[in-house]
Amino acid sequence: MSVVFGRIAAALLVAAAGAIHLYLWFDYFHRVHTVGVLFLVNAAVGLVLGAALLPRRSVVVSAAAGGYAVTTLAAFVVSTRWGLFGYRERFWGSWQEAAGAVELAAALAASLLVGASAKARRAVSCEP
Repeated sequence: MSVVFGRIAAALLVAAAGAIHLYLWFDYFHRVHTVGVLFLVNAAVGLVLGAALLPRRSVVVSAAAGGYAVTTLAAFVVSTRWGLFGYRERFWGSWQEAAGAVELAAALAASLLVGASAKARRAVSCEP
């Protein structure tokens, strides 16, 4: 996987996760206290990080994108297991599965991007 392709893939996946949360906010979650606001924040962060990944080769932005995806998945698991701010989500469902798949793929793509960036930095620092 080339770094450019990886960056584009990670950007699209992170932005897609944000877009899914934006759709879900409009569909239902704007009615849910606290969690609804978090869906809107999640959507904004996903879209901004997705856009920020495209023009930059920053390890920090790539790591932030991976952290976004992993944190979103963790919040989902917490909301299904114990509830989050008084709202308990179902684990299975078409939107849950779609969002989960996109977020897992985004986390993987971002982690590969961070690894590729670290490898490139080591190669540059080892040159005479």
